[in-house]
Amino acid sequence: MNDDEYKIAEHLPSSIDAEPISTLANVVDAEIEKINPDLLLIYPAIDSLNEQLIDYLAVQMHVDEYDDTADLDIKRQQVKQSFLLHRLKGTKYAVQKAVSTVYQSAKVEEWPEYSGEPYHFRVAGITAPMNETKTINKLVRLINAYKNTRSWLDYVQFSRRYGQKFLFGGNVNLVRKTTITFDIKQTIITQKSIHVLAGVGVYKEVTINGKLE
Repeated sequence: MNDDEYKIAEHLPSSIDAEPISTLANVVDAEIEKINPDLLLIYPAIDSLNEQLIDYLAVQMHVDEYDDTADLDIKRQQVKQSFLLHRLKGTKYAVQKAVSTVYQSAKVEEWPEYSGEPYHFRVAGITAPMNETKTINKLVRLINAYKNTRSWLDYVQFSRRYGQKFLFGGNVNLVRKTTITFDIKQTIITQKSIHVLAGVGVYKEVTINGKLE
């Protein structure tokens, strides 16, 4: 039997197959027939819905930190992940999925992975360009929205790697890491080491401390 052939009024158990239940069942059957079944397939069709419908769904699904100025692909990703993220709030998985909607290369690392303090974590490995402050603020708000209460964000880290070859056969590698933390102190640390053997290596690390609005 197909779903559109099923009638509640025709399959009531004998214990309730009487008035007013039978009449109520007929009314329900009539209303169900008016429903367009295609509307029930909105979630699987998110990738083909227009931007206005995606914005409406974001409101209905209570998508945290939804950016209505973002590209349509990012909006669709946020809406699709909303159910799963709300169900898994407070887990590393939820935080990882959330930060990936802002920076795909971002990786959530818990404190044992980088010798941090217990119950602390960081977001590292971001290779995308450092956007304006509001994008970083959005990232931090998403982290706070999906992490559990006892976990603390140490910092967000952006990494760059450059390589260039010279005709004399040497090689220059530059690694730059920018770390953003959230306290009232301000410190800039720069470390450089140069070794003239088979090539030249330069390592630069910049730590920026400050409160993000």
